[in-house]
Amino acid sequence: MNAADLFRVLRRFASRNLGLKVLALALAVAAWWFVAGESKVLVSFTIPLEIRNVPKGMTITNNPERQVEVRLSGPSSLLSGMRPSEVSAAVDLAAGREGRQYFTLDDRAVKVPPGIKVQRIFPSSIEVVLDRTERRMVPVSARIGGGAAVRRRVAKVEVDPRAVEVEALPEDFPRMPVVYTEEVVPDRTDGAYSAIARVETREPHARIVGNPNVRVKIHFRK
Repeated sequence: MNAADLFRVLRRFASRNLGLKVLALALAVAAWWFVAGESKVLVSFTIPLEIRNVPKGMTITNNPERQVEVRLSGPSSLLSGMRPSEVSAAVDLAAGREGRQYFTLDDRAVKVPPGIKVQRIFPSSIEVVLDRTERRMVPVSARIGGGAAVRRRVAKVEVDPRAVEVEALPEDFPRMPVVYTEEVVPDRTDGAYSAIARVETREPHARIVGNPNVRVKIHFRK
């Protein structure tokens, strides 16, 4: 195929559905003029603030703001039916360091639908205190429920594993010589009873590293 033949093929292709192309262009221009000429409005929402990427080996020890108020502007057709669930806000602590610091909240911290602009965020920054944590193995003790009559029948309790790794502030460990499972309530008091139970931590800045579940086996007296 020579250049002349190629030109004729391209010209025929461009001329196909010309009416539909013109109509689509006209609709696009009309929609743009409608949105551009529509009155702008302002709305405010109070939404949760998500805190992301706490540095490894650290924990937040203060109570930073967990909600922010955002003021948005845009066409009334977009904002009139908007729900707070369509807006989200987050602060990234990946660059955080030990101690007290402030993280700025700007329009990059808020996600909104297309066509909407963030005019204001309150508060404009949050205070965060980061402290270093440690990891230690802590023994596990099972909490047996069902009342005194059931506990009197218990001969022996086995927990597997017998200890779990706990991440906490260094000063938390003296108050945490053991960690306890959730209450295990046997449905019988003869032979042996086995159940999976979740290990719980009562210190506010402590957490179980890895699987928080252990197997509890209760042996009853004959």
